[in-house]
Amino acid sequence: MKSHFDVSSTPSDASLQAPLLDGYAPENSLYFSSPRQSLLAKPPFANLLDAGMQGLLQRVTESLRFARELGHSNPRVVGAIGFDAEAQSWLRLSTCSEIRNTPRIAAKAPQLNSSPGNYQLREVPTANIYLNGVKDALARFVRGELEKVVLSRTLEVQCEHTLDIKQLLGNLEARNPNAYTFAVKLGEGKHFRTLIGASPELLISRQGNRIVANPLAGTEPRSSDPAIDQARAEQLFASAKDRYEHALVIQAVVAALQPFCKELQVPAEPSLINTPTLWHLSTRIEGVLEDPQTSSLELALAMHPTPAVCGYPTDKARTAIREIEGYDRGMFTGMVGWCDSAGDGEWVVTIRCAEVEAQAIRLYAGAGVVAGSNPEKELAETGAKFNTMLNALGIHL
Repeated sequence: MKSHFDVSSTPSDASLQAPLLDGYAPENSLYFSSPRQSLLAKPPFANLLDAGMQGLLQRVTESLRFARELGHSNPRVVGAIGFDAEAQSWLRLSTCSEIRNTPRIAAKAPQLNSSPGNYQLREVPTANIYLNGVKDALARFVRGELEKVVLSRTLEVQCEHTLDIKQLLGNLEARNPNAYTFAVKLGEGKHFRTLIGASPELLISRQGNRIVANPLAGTEPRSSDPAIDQARAEQLFASAKDRYEHALVIQAVVAALQPFCKELQVPAEPSLINTPTLWHLSTRIEGVLEDPQTSSLELALAMHPTPAVCGYPTDKARTAIREIEGYDRGMFTGMVGWCDSAGDGEWVVTIRCAEVEAQAIRLYAGAGVVAGSNPEKELAETGAKFNTMLNALGIHL
């Protein structure tokens, strides 16, 4: 087991001068960046300890403790956790990772070095099936079975050429300076997939005893016409339906965090934030931990899945998703990020994302459905959410 935790080499002075993204290689490293800092993890990686462990949190905690006992000064667990956290996760222990403070500025997005060329699109499920699924959910609300459910669909893109994942990651970061960009290798050996995306939603960040969560719920597509764009933002902010959807999320997040916090600051009403393609209702929640031993991952797992990606009540929403969607979400609407041996870390919701394998890419998008939702509008919302990845690919539908 000791060989799994080889002592990492110290980055050279030259490497410290280059952006961390320059050192990313899809076949053997992981990249995660926020608007204020970037993380690059390189080999060697170790699997998490497993024997005698009860649950994912204990596996992570004990793996980090063991690495420290072997002399590693700052090991980190990095990777992704699926929508079903216990059933699907791709986490690795890294003893060779670097975090650098690199505040971003908006930049003109580069284009892919090699175009994806001709491509074919396939919707799974089809638009009509998705519309029927939203109608199914609306009927469940009438029967009093649940209050919200997030229904998703995928868009499969088959490209003429193998995709340049590193360049795609660079495009996402340049186009979305306020997002959390990530690329995580899924699988071993030569045949692997890459989970890649630019999430606008911070699940939890912990630094010392201070935490920040920034749930998003309530969405409106943006317009290239400034007057229309402003009108859509104002409409979203005033929307009773979207305010209700947002309130369900905030109530659940606060309920999950309160047992861990001696202070919790929750704004009385949401604010508006935007990405290049969407407006969102946003609430930034800040707190102070009661117990400084509570890790970022423990907090993330206590919150996951929030009603922003699942629904409310959670168990009934999970059942509806399983019965209506008809496909396995995998890592989509899970979380991606890192946690170190001190418990600090950052986890974001795995949205505005795709899985890439050679010439194939599978995009994911979902929309929150509540009483009063319009099926066609929810379908259009998922289409707008696909655009984050499509535009980075150079595809404009």
